[in-house]
Amino acid sequence: MNNLNKLKEHYDKKGWVVYKKLFSLDEIKKVNNIIDNFLKNEISSMNKKSRAVNFINKNQSIENINSFHELANCKEIRNYAKKKKVLDIARLFLNTDPEFRCCELFAKPAKKGLPSPDHQDNYYWAVKNSNALTLWVALNKSNKDNGCVHYYDGSHEYGILDHEPSFAKGSSQKISNTNFLKKFKISHPKLEPGDVLVHHSLVIHGSSKNISKNSRKGWTIQFKDKNASYDLEQIKVYEKSLKKQIELRS
Repeated sequence: MNNLNKLKEHYDKKGWVVYKKLFSLDEIKKVNNIIDNFLKNEISSMNKKSRAVNFINKNQSIENINSFHELANCKEIRNYAKKKKVLDIARLFLNTDPEFRCCELFAKPAKKGLPSPDHQDNYYWAVKNSNALTLWVALNKSNKDNGCVHYYDGSHEYGILDHEPSFAKGSSQKISNTNFLKKFKISHPKLEPGDVLVHHSLVIHGSSKNISKNSRKGWTIQFKDKNASYDLEQIKVYEKSLKKQIELRS
């Protein structure tokens, strides 16, 4: 059973927490099928240079997807993301009414899944009061060998930190001051299908490459404080850094 008070205490202290079995195995099976069918249609019709999708190599197939950023375009997925039990969890950890932002897919194919650089979500999102979070839903098992999400415990207490281009696949940026990261304990939470990681928009996190024989897939659902606005200047900072990354890569 999930003890909500203890989960909230863990989240407030460390910036993340595991909520066990939010989704049933039957729901996860259905979500996996919906996502696979949606991606097959999307990938066949979209511009291959679109920032919405990133592949781990030149083989642009569904099996080689690294990330897909426009999963909210799928109505069935939006319906799952806005289920009452999901909104209740978002409301609990935000301490206010949640506003849905978007959904994304982050995948690591077996033996070749790529690492994700250490970063803070709100560097990209630019929610003014930083009261925003991600529900990272495990679509299959997630552990250290197949590239689970890792967290720098308590790092959400330090505000938005400087980032720089990471040159990883997609639009990923990374924490500039790597020495700063040495002060934190790093946690590697294990997940079963249907478990959910809830993490604060400021907690520093990333993931390692997948060295295992098993794939790792995570569906993220993002929420913010319903009354919070966006910081337009912070958005400009991110777009400037992203532009630099794109120019240097080309």
